[in-house]
Amino acid sequence: MDRRYRVVATRAFERQARHLHKRSPDAYDALLHALELLETDPFNITGRADIRKLVHVPSGEGQFRLRIGDYRLRYDVSGTDVVLHSIRPRSTSYR
Repeated sequence: MDRRYRVVATRAFERQARHLHKRSPDAYDALLHALELLETDPFNITGRADIRKLVHVPSGEGQFRLRIGDYRLRYDVSGTDVVLHSIRPRSTSYR
């Protein structure tokens, strides 16, 4: 894929990522790898990641989710921007 997307984090995402880094360094490393993937393939055209478009979720609330172990990364794609909304444990990610 030639196209590059710009990954932009919300303040809430940055706060949750710092917490993840302290709590689970392995999951944080997987997050960094996932961010590289989102720069080139946020719609998962290549099928390399476990990405799903969520049903009945409006734009601005994380229409897509990427599974990273027990964590879920929620994001939107707007033009050439990938906007990261949250990285939370599965048990609280869909509330």
